[in-house]
Amino acid sequence: MVRSRRDINSLSPTELSDYIHAIDILRVRSTADPDDVNGYDFQAALHNDGSVGPCEHGSDLFLPWHRAHLHYFEKLLQAADPPRTADVTVPYWDWIHAQATGKFPAAFSQPGLDSDRNENLSTPLPANTLDIVLHESNQAEFGGYVKGSPVGNKGRLERGPHDYMHPNFIGGLMSNPTTAAMDPIYFSFHSFIDLLWAEWQRRHAMPAPTSPQSKLRGFLTQPRHKVADFADTPALGYRYEYTDRLNAAFDVHAPPTPLPVPLPILETVPLTPVSDAGLVTELREKERVQFGVAAAASHAAQGRRVGLLLEGVKIPLTGSYVLRAFFHPVDIPLPARRRGVREALRRRVPGDVAGPPAQRRHRTPRTRPQPPRDGHARPLDRGHRTLRRDDRTRRHGRSRGAPADAPVHGLPHAAG
Repeated sequence: MVRSRRDINSLSPTELSDYIHAIDILRVRSTADPDDVNGYDFQAALHNDGSVGPCEHGSDLFLPWHRAHLHYFEKLLQAADPPRTADVTVPYWDWIHAQATGKFPAAFSQPGLDSDRNENLSTPLPANTLDIVLHESNQAEFGGYVKGSPVGNKGRLERGPHDYMHPNFIGGLMSNPTTAAMDPIYFSFHSFIDLLWAEWQRRHAMPAPTSPQSKLRGFLTQPRHKVADFADTPALGYRYEYTDRLNAAFDVHAPPTPLPVPLPILETVPLTPVSDAGLVTELREKERVQFGVAAAASHAAQGRRVGLLLEGVKIPLTGSYVLRAFFHPVDIPLPARRRGVREALRRRVPGDVAGPPAQRRHRTPRTRPQPPRDGHARPLDRGHRTLRRDDRTRRHGRSRGAPADAPVHGLPHAAG
């Protein structure tokens, strides 16, 4: 399951309460036993204490090590008190954008997340963070050089924004690497560092890590403990959910809605009249005409969902009519009159292929009665509409007839 890490300002009161609750449980463990590896103090010591960890800095291990630290800390939070904490993730603090009020997100003033920090509002945020993510294409210059490289050590993300934010902008416990993780803001601060790395990876087609087999100290007893194990966030069970401000900053656009995929034509077959009486006779006597589509049954038997596309139907441009078409299994006999069609379809057994009627209506303007012409009967006055009957077609207000040259009209039904 892939969960979302979200901006701490986007959490609901319940979600924030669950996050603090999980951290408090880890603190209680440490109070009972300072050496409990599942307690908060031990997790902080992985970063702070050289005899337990410590963290990696000054090389290409900087980003993978902190991703590993967040990953295992997050797993402890989720297991702290399920089901309440089962979906807890480490929220990130977007520190490339100033807060609407105050210096830090309001959540970090709540009990469980508060700490003594530099509250000086005049301290500026680092100005070049976004530029590093968007424009630094060299992997070593972005995230750090291989350990022992004669060319360099820290990457721009670490030696710039990271090293400035810890002591200058945040201060307090975060000023010193030996105490930094005791301030819970550490985890949200580094969650955003991890987000910046994930965004850089996305922009550069997920380049392979430069030291994939290097082991990350502090996690050697864990199933994942090599740099290569922490190259991809979804593989670790999380991804970052961007705010609108981050989408704009990274120029990330929502993917376009995919166009519907046209259904393939399985087979093209002519319609076979069920009756030998002829189209005109069927329409006059039964007010409908039925056709068989044998191919539909064979496809349905193979478990396919079958649809019927009627083509070449000639629609009269005069008169008023209602055209309904039903596609139904051959073993469901339809009544002779339209009123019984719906009832018959309601009684169909589950799994039968039957669809709602497709309707097409056409209305022509009312016309004044015309004088009779030789060879034709007089008009029939149906009250609100004047229509004409001849020896080939019968039409009235509900349009139960059709021209003789129309292959499918009136109430066509496909029995297949």
